[in-house]
Amino acid sequence: MIQNESRFHSKLIYFIITVLLLKLVYVIFDVFIHGDIGSFLLAILIISILFFGVAILISSMFSSENNSNGHGSATAVDNEQFQKLLDRYERLCNDFIEKKQFKKAAYIQLKLLRNPYRAAHILDDAKLHNDAALVYLTKCFDKENAAESYEKARSYKKAIKLYKEIGDHESAGDVYTKIEDTKNAQHHYQIVVDTYAKNDQYVKASLIYRKKMDDKTSASKLLVKGWRENKDAVNCLNNHLVHFESEKALQAEINHFYKNEVHKGNNLNFLKVLKTEFKKEIAPKENIQNIAYELVSKNHQNTEVLGNLYDFVKEDSQIVSDIIRHRIRK
Repeated sequence: MIQNESRFHSKLIYFIITVLLLKLVYVIFDVFIHGDIGSFLLAILIISILFFGVAILISSMFSSENNSNGHGSATAVDNEQFQKLLDRYERLCNDFIEKKQFKKAAYIQLKLLRNPYRAAHILDDAKLHNDAALVYLTKCFDKENAAESYEKARSYKKAIKLYKEIGDHESAGDVYTKIEDTKNAQHHYQIVVDTYAKNDQYVKASLIYRKKMDDKTSASKLLVKGWRENKDAVNCLNNHLVHFESEKALQAEINHFYKNEVHKGNNLNFLKVLKTEFKKEIAPKENIQNIAYELVSKNHQNTEVLGNLYDFVKEDSQIVSDIIRHRIRK
Protein backbone atom coordinates (compact mmCIF):
# COMPACT_ATOMS: atom_id res chain seq x y z
CA MET A 1 0.00 0.00 0.00
CA ILE A 2 2.78 2.45 0.97
CA GLN A 3 4.78 1.63 -2.16
CA ASN A 4 1.75 2.25 -4.40
CA GLU A 5 1.17 5.63 -2.75
CA SER A 6 4.84 6.54 -3.29
CA ARG A 7 4.65 5.70 -7.01
CA PHE A 8 1.51 7.75 -7.41
CA HIS A 9 3.19 10.62 -5.57
CA SER A 10 6.17 10.53 -7.98
CA LYS A 11 3.98 10.33 -11.08
CA LEU A 12 1.96 13.32 -9.96
CA ILE A 13 5.10 15.42 -9.45
CA TYR A 14 6.44 14.36 -12.87
CA PHE A 15 3.18 15.37 -14.47
CA ILE A 16 3.28 18.81 -12.86
CA ILE A 17 6.94 19.27 -13.90
CA THR A 18 6.00 18.38 -17.48
CA VAL A 19 3.16 20.90 -17.52
CA LEU A 20 5.39 23.62 -16.12
CA LEU A 21 8.19 22.83 -18.62
CA LEU A 22 5.73 23.07 -21.49
CA LYS A 23 4.66 26.41 -20.11
CA LEU A 24 8.33 27.46 -19.94
CA VAL A 25 8.88 26.45 -23.58
CA TYR A 26 5.85 28.47 -24.55
CA VAL A 27 7.19 31.52 -22.72
CA ILE A 28 10.64 31.19 -24.38
CA PHE A 29 9.01 30.85 -27.81
CA ASP A 30 6.87 33.91 -27.11
CA VAL A 31 10.00 35.94 -26.12
CA PHE A 32 11.74 35.10 -29.38
CA ILE A 33 8.73 36.35 -31.28
CA HIS A 34 8.04 39.52 -29.30
CA GLY A 35 11.48 40.15 -27.75
CA ASP A 36 10.07 41.01 -24.27
CA ILE A 37 12.92 39.97 -21.87
CA GLY A 38 11.18 41.45 -18.79
CA SER A 39 8.07 39.37 -19.33
CA PHE A 40 10.27 36.29 -19.81
CA LEU A 41 12.06 36.75 -16.48
CA LEU A 42 8.77 37.39 -14.67
CA ALA A 43 7.25 34.27 -16.19
CA ILE A 44 10.29 32.18 -15.12
CA LEU A 45 9.95 33.49 -11.55
CA ILE A 46 6.21 32.74 -11.38
CA ILE A 47 6.65 29.25 -12.84
CA SER A 48 9.39 28.44 -10.31
CA ILE A 49 7.29 29.62 -7.39
CA LEU A 50 4.30 27.59 -8.59
CA PHE A 51 6.45 24.49 -9.02
CA PHE A 52 7.92 24.58 -5.54
CA GLY A 53 4.60 25.56 -3.96
CA VAL A 54 2.69 22.72 -5.61
CA ALA A 55 5.48 20.25 -4.80
CA ILE A 56 5.44 21.23 -1.11
CA LEU A 57 1.64 21.04 -0.96
CA ILE A 58 1.52 17.56 -2.47
CA SER A 59 4.30 16.31 -0.20
CA SER A 60 2.58 17.65 2.89
CA MET A 61 -0.75 16.05 1.87
CA PHE A 62 0.80 12.63 1.42
CA SER A 63 2.89 13.01 4.53
CA SER A 64 -0.19 13.87 6.65
CA GLU A 65 -2.14 10.94 5.22
CA ASN A 66 0.69 8.51 5.91
CA ASN A 67 1.12 9.87 9.43
CA SER A 68 -2.60 9.63 10.03
CA ASN A 69 -2.72 6.03 8.88
CA GLY A 70 0.28 5.19 10.98
CA HIS A 71 -1.16 6.95 14.03
CA GLY A 72 -4.51 5.15 13.63
CA SER A 73 -2.75 1.82 13.52
CA ALA A 74 -0.63 2.75 16.52
CA THR A 75 -3.73 3.86 18.42
CA ALA A 76 -5.51 0.60 17.66
CA VAL A 77 -2.48 -1.35 18.83
CA ASP A 78 -2.18 0.79 21.96
CA ASN A 79 -5.86 0.29 22.82
CA GLU A 80 -5.58 -3.44 22.33
CA GLN A 81 -2.49 -3.65 24.52
CA PHE A 82 -4.12 -1.45 27.15
CA GLN A 83 -7.20 -3.69 27.28
CA LYS A 84 -5.02 -6.77 27.60
CA LEU A 85 -3.25 -5.11 30.50
CA LEU A 86 -6.56 -4.31 32.22
CA ASP A 87 -7.75 -7.89 31.76
CA ARG A 88 -4.51 -9.14 33.24
CA TYR A 89 -4.97 -6.91 36.31
CA GLU A 90 -8.54 -8.15 36.74
CA ARG A 91 -7.41 -11.77 36.63
CA LEU A 92 -4.69 -11.00 39.13
CA CYS A 93 -7.22 -9.30 41.39
CA ASN A 94 -9.53 -12.31 41.23
CA ASP A 95 -6.62 -14.61 42.01
CA PHE A 96 -5.84 -12.61 45.15
CA ILE A 97 -9.51 -12.76 46.21
CA GLU A 98 -9.51 -16.55 45.82
CA LYS A 99 -6.40 -16.69 47.95
CA LYS A 100 -8.13 -14.41 50.52
CA GLN A 101 -5.47 -11.76 50.01
CA PHE A 102 -8.08 -9.06 49.98
CA LYS A 103 -5.86 -6.05 50.63
CA LYS A 104 -3.72 -6.93 47.60
CA ALA A 105 -6.84 -7.33 45.48
CA ALA A 106 -8.13 -3.97 46.70
CA TYR A 107 -4.75 -2.38 45.95
CA ILE A 108 -4.96 -3.52 42.33
CA GLN A 109 -8.44 -2.04 41.97
CA LEU A 110 -7.45 1.17 43.69
CA LYS A 111 -4.01 1.88 42.20
CA LEU A 112 -3.84 -0.02 38.91
CA LEU A 113 -7.46 -0.15 37.71
CA ARG A 114 -8.51 3.16 39.30
CA ASN A 115 -11.75 1.68 40.62
CA PRO A 116 -12.04 2.77 44.27
CA TYR A 117 -15.65 1.58 44.67
CA ARG A 118 -14.66 -1.95 43.67
CA ALA A 119 -11.72 -1.77 46.07
CA ALA A 120 -14.00 -0.68 48.92
CA HIS A 121 -16.52 -3.44 48.15
CA ILE A 122 -13.76 -6.05 48.23
CA LEU A 123 -12.65 -4.81 51.64
CA ASP A 124 -16.22 -4.67 52.96
CA ASP A 125 -16.95 -8.20 51.77
CA ALA A 126 -13.80 -9.32 53.55
CA LYS A 127 -15.10 -7.63 56.73
CA LEU A 128 -12.25 -5.16 56.62
CA HIS A 129 -14.77 -2.44 57.28
CA ASN A 130 -12.45 0.24 58.63
CA ASP A 131 -10.25 -0.04 55.55
CA ALA A 132 -13.32 0.04 53.32
CA ALA A 133 -14.63 3.13 55.09
CA LEU A 134 -11.34 4.91 54.55
CA VAL A 135 -11.45 4.17 50.81
CA TYR A 136 -15.07 5.31 50.56
CA LEU A 137 -14.23 8.51 52.39
CA THR A 138 -10.90 9.53 50.83
CA LYS A 139 -11.14 8.07 47.32
CA CYS A 140 -14.87 7.88 46.56
CA PHE A 141 -15.88 10.90 48.64
CA ASP A 142 -18.92 8.88 49.70
CA LYS A 143 -19.78 9.66 53.31
CA GLU A 144 -22.92 7.52 53.36
CA ASN A 145 -21.15 4.25 52.50
CA ALA A 146 -18.22 5.25 54.69
CA ALA A 147 -20.56 5.73 57.65
CA GLU A 148 -22.17 2.34 57.06
CA SER A 149 -18.76 0.67 56.93
CA TYR A 150 -17.65 2.40 60.13
CA GLU A 151 -20.87 1.23 61.76
CA LYS A 152 -20.17 -2.36 60.69
CA ALA A 153 -16.68 -2.00 62.11
CA ARG A 154 -18.20 -0.73 65.37
CA SER A 155 -16.34 2.53 64.96
CA TYR A 156 -19.48 4.19 66.23
CA LYS A 157 -18.16 7.69 66.87
CA LYS A 158 -16.86 7.96 63.32
CA ALA A 159 -20.14 6.60 61.95
CA ILE A 160 -22.24 9.04 63.98
CA LYS A 161 -20.08 11.97 62.87
CA LEU A 162 -20.62 11.13 59.20
CA TYR A 163 -24.35 10.44 59.62
CA LYS A 164 -24.74 13.88 61.18
CA GLU A 165 -22.79 15.49 58.36
CA ILE A 166 -25.05 14.01 55.69
CA GLY A 167 -28.22 14.69 57.71
CA ASP A 168 -29.18 11.04 58.23
CA HIS A 169 -30.62 11.53 61.71
CA GLU A 170 -32.45 8.20 61.80
CA SER A 171 -29.20 6.26 61.25
CA ALA A 172 -27.46 8.48 63.82
CA GLY A 173 -30.24 7.62 66.26
CA ASP A 174 -29.83 3.92 65.49
CA VAL A 175 -26.12 4.05 66.31
CA TYR A 176 -26.76 5.98 69.53
CA THR A 177 -29.28 3.26 70.43
CA LYS A 178 -26.61 0.60 69.89
CA ILE A 179 -24.31 2.29 72.36
CA GLU A 180 -27.25 2.82 74.74
CA ASP A 181 -27.11 6.61 74.56
CA THR A 182 -30.89 7.04 74.81
CA LYS A 183 -30.89 10.81 75.17
CA ASN A 184 -29.02 11.46 71.93
CA ALA A 185 -30.93 8.71 70.14
CA GLN A 186 -34.26 10.28 71.09
CA HIS A 187 -33.00 13.69 70.00
CA HIS A 188 -32.16 12.51 66.49
CA TYR A 189 -35.31 10.41 66.15
CA GLN A 190 -37.37 13.46 67.11
CA ILE A 191 -35.77 15.42 64.27
CA VAL A 192 -36.93 12.69 61.88
CA VAL A 193 -40.45 12.70 63.35
CA ASP A 194 -40.74 16.47 63.07
CA THR A 195 -39.60 16.39 59.44
CA TYR A 196 -42.16 13.73 58.53
CA ALA A 197 -44.95 15.51 60.39
CA LYS A 198 -44.10 18.80 58.72
CA ASN A 199 -44.64 17.08 55.36
CA ASP A 200 -47.93 15.45 56.54
CA GLN A 201 -46.30 11.99 56.52
CA TYR A 202 -48.00 10.96 59.75
CA VAL A 203 -47.74 7.21 59.24
CA LYS A 204 -43.95 7.36 58.81
CA ALA A 205 -43.63 9.69 61.78
CA SER A 206 -45.74 7.37 63.95
CA LEU A 207 -43.58 4.36 63.05
CA ILE A 208 -40.50 6.16 64.38
CA TYR A 209 -42.38 6.95 67.59
CA ARG A 210 -43.68 3.41 68.01
CA LYS A 211 -40.80 1.23 66.84
CA LYS A 212 -37.73 3.29 67.70
CA MET A 213 -38.81 5.62 70.49
CA ASP A 214 -41.25 3.23 72.19
CA ASP A 215 -43.81 6.03 72.43
CA LYS A 216 -47.19 4.62 71.40
CA THR A 217 -49.09 7.57 72.84
CA SER A 218 -47.34 10.14 70.65
CA ALA A 219 -47.67 7.80 67.67
CA SER A 220 -51.43 7.55 68.17
CA LYS A 221 -51.83 11.31 68.54
CA LEU A 222 -50.13 11.87 65.21
CA LEU A 223 -52.26 9.21 63.50
CA VAL A 224 -55.49 10.69 64.86
CA LYS A 225 -54.31 14.07 63.62
CA GLY A 226 -53.77 12.58 60.16
CA TRP A 227 -57.31 11.13 60.24
CA ARG A 228 -58.84 14.45 61.24
CA GLU A 229 -56.89 16.42 58.65
CA ASN A 230 -57.60 13.81 55.97
CA LYS A 231 -53.89 13.29 55.29
CA ASP A 232 -53.69 9.67 54.18
CA ALA A 233 -56.63 9.21 56.54
CA VAL A 234 -57.37 5.52 55.97
CA ASN A 235 -53.78 4.39 56.55
CA CYS A 236 -53.51 6.66 59.57
CA LEU A 237 -56.56 5.15 61.28
CA ASN A 238 -55.63 1.56 60.42
CA ASN A 239 -52.18 2.15 61.91
CA HIS A 240 -53.75 3.73 64.98
CA LEU A 241 -55.96 0.68 65.53
CA VAL A 242 -52.88 -1.58 65.44
CA HIS A 243 -52.16 -0.39 68.98
CA PHE A 244 -55.26 -2.20 70.29
CA GLU A 245 -54.32 -5.84 70.65
CA SER A 246 -57.44 -7.47 72.07
CA GLU A 247 -60.94 -7.85 70.64
CA LYS A 248 -62.46 -5.91 73.51
CA ALA A 249 -60.02 -2.98 73.23
CA LEU A 250 -60.34 -2.87 69.43
CA GLN A 251 -64.13 -2.87 69.59
CA ALA A 252 -64.13 -0.04 72.14
CA GLU A 253 -61.84 2.12 69.99
CA ILE A 254 -63.83 1.46 66.80
CA ASN A 255 -67.06 2.43 68.57
CA HIS A 256 -65.40 5.52 70.02
CA PHE A 257 -64.23 6.64 66.60
CA TYR A 258 -67.57 5.91 64.97
CA LYS A 259 -69.34 8.01 67.56
CA ASN A 260 -66.92 10.94 67.83
CA GLU A 261 -64.71 11.10 64.73
CA VAL A 262 -66.91 9.98 61.83
CA HIS A 263 -69.11 12.40 59.90
CA LYS A 264 -70.56 12.83 56.44
CA GLY A 265 -67.24 13.99 55.02
CA ASN A 266 -65.26 10.92 56.09
CA ASN A 267 -67.78 8.09 56.63
CA LEU A 268 -66.75 6.35 53.39
CA ASN A 269 -63.12 6.43 54.54
CA PHE A 270 -64.25 4.84 57.79
CA LEU A 271 -65.94 2.09 55.82
CA LYS A 272 -62.62 1.38 54.10
CA VAL A 273 -60.94 1.20 57.51
CA LEU A 274 -63.54 -1.32 58.70
CA LYS A 275 -62.88 -3.55 55.69
CA THR A 276 -59.25 -3.91 56.83
CA GLU A 277 -60.13 -4.38 60.50
CA PHE A 278 -62.75 -7.02 59.67
CA LYS A 279 -59.98 -9.33 58.38
CA LYS A 280 -58.11 -9.42 61.70
CA GLU A 281 -58.29 -12.49 63.90
CA ILE A 282 -59.22 -10.35 66.90
CA ALA A 283 -61.82 -8.39 64.94
CA PRO A 284 -65.21 -7.88 66.64
CA LYS A 285 -66.89 -9.03 63.44
CA GLU A 286 -70.54 -8.63 64.44
CA ASN A 287 -69.93 -5.12 65.76
CA ILE A 288 -68.06 -4.14 62.57
CA GLN A 289 -70.83 -5.59 60.39
CA ASN A 290 -73.47 -3.53 62.17
CA ILE A 291 -71.53 -0.31 61.68
CA ALA A 292 -70.88 -1.20 58.03
CA TYR A 293 -74.61 -1.77 57.43
CA GLU A 294 -75.39 1.63 58.91
CA LEU A 295 -72.79 3.38 56.76
CA VAL A 296 -73.98 1.64 53.58
CA SER A 297 -77.59 2.49 54.46
CA LYS A 298 -76.71 6.18 54.77
CA ASN A 299 -75.15 6.02 51.29
CA HIS A 300 -77.52 3.51 49.67
CA GLN A 301 -77.97 5.59 46.55
CA ASN A 302 -74.29 5.17 45.76
CA THR A 303 -73.97 1.76 44.08
CA GLU A 304 -70.18 1.77 44.59
CA VAL A 305 -70.70 2.02 48.34
CA LEU A 306 -73.31 -0.73 48.23
CA GLY A 307 -70.73 -3.05 46.70
CA ASN A 308 -68.63 -2.72 49.86
CA LEU A 309 -71.09 -4.98 51.65
CA TYR A 310 -69.52 -7.94 49.88
CA ASP A 311 -66.54 -7.67 52.21
CA PHE A 312 -68.75 -8.05 55.29
CA VAL A 313 -71.49 -10.48 54.19
CA LYS A 314 -69.89 -12.95 51.81
CA GLU A 315 -71.40 -15.86 53.74
CA ASP A 316 -74.93 -14.42 53.53
CA SER A 317 -76.16 -15.42 50.05
CA GLN A 318 -79.52 -13.69 50.49
CA ILE A 319 -77.94 -10.27 51.14
CA VAL A 320 -75.56 -10.75 48.21
CA SER A 321 -78.53 -11.50 45.93
CA ASP A 322 -80.34 -8.41 47.21
CA ILE A 323 -77.27 -6.27 46.45
CA ILE A 324 -77.09 -7.62 42.90
CA ARG A 325 -80.81 -6.97 42.27
CA HIS A 326 -80.51 -3.45 43.66
CA ARG A 327 -77.56 -2.66 41.42
CA ILE A 328 -79.38 -4.04 38.36
CA ARG A 329 -82.40 -1.83 39.09
CA LYS A 330 -80.11 1.18 39.38
